[in-house]
Amino acid sequence: MKKLIPAFLLMLVAASIGFAQIVITPKKTVYTRKGKEIPKEKRTFIVTYPLTSGASPAATKKKLANTISYWRVFGTTLAEVQTDGWLSELSFQVNYNKNGVLDIALTQDGSGAYPDQSTVNLVVDLKSGEPVKFADVFKTNSLAKFAEAVDAKLKIESKDIIRRIDKGEFGNENGKEANDSLKEQVGGLSFTADTFNEFSVSDKGVTIIYDAGFPHVIQAAQPDGRYLFSWTQIKPFIKPDGLLAKFIR
Repeated sequence: MKKLIPAFLLMLVAASIGFAQIVITPKKTVYTRKGKEIPKEKRTFIVTYPLTSGASPAATKKKLANTISYWRVFGTTLAEVQTDGWLSELSFQVNYNKNGVLDIALTQDGSGAYPDQSTVNLVVDLKSGEPVKFADVFKTNSLAKFAEAVDAKLKIESKDIIRRIDKGEFGNENGKEANDSLKEQVGGLSFTADTFNEFSVSDKGVTIIYDAGFPHVIQAAQPDGRYLFSWTQIKPFIKPDGLLAKFIR
């Protein structure tokens, strides 16, 4: 006679499968560029791939692999970066990997006229393998109020940067006029409902990420642009049926 598995145990098993965490393992690969026109210092570049494994269905893992693919995120291909000498390294950092949520930062480093770096932060629903958009988890009817709270944090950081400019921490080589222009640029920054884009998730809460987009020559004075809101602070703005609702119950 077959033993029946109690319904509550089946629910526990289903829940554990539904929220099974993906394991992200780094795989470092060094590529070589060929061609006489390639400078010696650009002959190689490094790609550290985020390889995925775990108990999730194959289709989900395939979607996840595409979601966190450097080539998709940065809009390029391996063939392109092998012929274009700008890229020096692609790397990643897992910031959070619990409760059915993956938070991962993908970074590209390279150099042309000067060294440059850009990072894209992704929040991923591990149940589907799909990236989570801002509108998927935050209430659209409260974005203006939420933006005001972010802007207040930006203003505090901007005031500190202006104080440091006055102290000469960013150099005075270009004179008072240049510093006044820089202070005006920093002081004129604002965060609005249209600015919402990237964010990061942790046990502490949600960090809103803001990139002021300063050119290289003044990037030292650019705000860090990472503003943490605890789960209690951010609760009024979170959709009750979205991926982040589990953190505020």
